[in-house]
Amino acid sequence: MTPAFPLFCLHKVKEPYVYLVEEAQDLSHYTLAGYYNSQRHPELYFDATGRKFGCKLKLKRSFGKWQKLVSYFYWGRISVESHWYSIGLYSLAELKEQVALCIVADDDILTQFIEAEHLLSLVEQARHFEDLYMVLSGAIYNSEDDDSIEI
Repeated sequence: MTPAFPLFCLHKVKEPYVYLVEEAQDLSHYTLAGYYNSQRHPELYFDATGRKFGCKLKLKRSFGKWQKLVSYFYWGRISVESHWYSIGLYSLAELKEQVALCIVADDDILTQFIEAEHLLSLVEQARHFEDLYMVLSGAIYNSEDDDSIEI
């Protein structure tokens, strides 16, 4: 079962963070360090239909000891296969709560063009997945040019 794109990806290891996944091909290449990190600390994906997913990554090729070392320095990204599994359903309130935690812990990625308090209020006002997606994509990509978001 595959999720409906776009997705919110939440990661909660030390400092929680969120990012947007526009389409499946965005997850087809990783750095080797990113691949191993995802094996140790899996990310949680939320789709627009109200389902939570996990993703198990598998390398498309095997790496020897020296190839692994070289890949950290020379190869930027490696090909992986994504195997999706359903974790369950979520409520919009749960998603908004998780996103709010990521905004509070943010270090000027989401909040580089918009104040954290204002972004939190926009997240709280979101009525559905698409509202929340619009707020975060505006904050990440182009809020300085967006007249609908008043800073």
